[in-house]
Amino acid sequence: MARSYAELCARYPDKRLHLIVVNDGSPHGFGEEQHGALRQAVPDVEIVDIPHGGKGAAIRAGIARSRAPYTIYTDIDMPYTAESMCEVIDRVFAGTDVVIAVRNRSYHSRLSPMRKMMSYGSKLLNRIFLNIRHTDAQGGLKGLSPRARAVMLRTRISDFLFDTEFVVLAARDKRLRIEEVETMLRDGIVMSAMSPRVLFRELRNFFRIAIRL
Repeated sequence: MARSYAELCARYPDKRLHLIVVNDGSPHGFGEEQHGALRQAVPDVEIVDIPHGGKGAAIRAGIARSRAPYTIYTDIDMPYTAESMCEVIDRVFAGTDVVIAVRNRSYHSRLSPMRKMMSYGSKLLNRIFLNIRHTDAQGGLKGLSPRARAVMLRTRISDFLFDTEFVVLAARDKRLRIEEVETMLRDGIVMSAMSPRVLFRELRNFFRIAIRL
């Protein structure tokens, strides 16, 4: 992550980037030793530890701490190429309110059959039940303007489907300009498996979103 962040900073010498890392209570691989190593690699990093609450809670906690006008969020392993990240950043700087990373075929080729079925299934559910134009809502990389950031902070889902909830809320706000960017994964990125328990929980969250429409 520190190497990827340094590469982004080098590409924007005239802009000030600030890294906020949120750990949502995970005890694995992010203890005091890792905190110290990260602070050594990125001296001005802001590390936020919150009780376990899921990815949505972590993203909102990080955004709430930020004082920057623009927000880019992604996973801690920064799985997308620097070119993909820069495309999202550039679109936000150019005036787009919401930039959504859309996963291409190379992304899906690295998924297990179960994850691939879930990915395509979520797009179909988004189209049928939520009637949103931007159906690939779970890409894990987005850029937000100040106005879009306020919308993100209104989301309530604490787990993975906070992304979908956000896209639904953003689509309702006719003032927001929303664009998609096709993205590429970095080499060596391995997609994690998703348990049936998580799948059931996210399906329940999906219908919570649908009922609120």
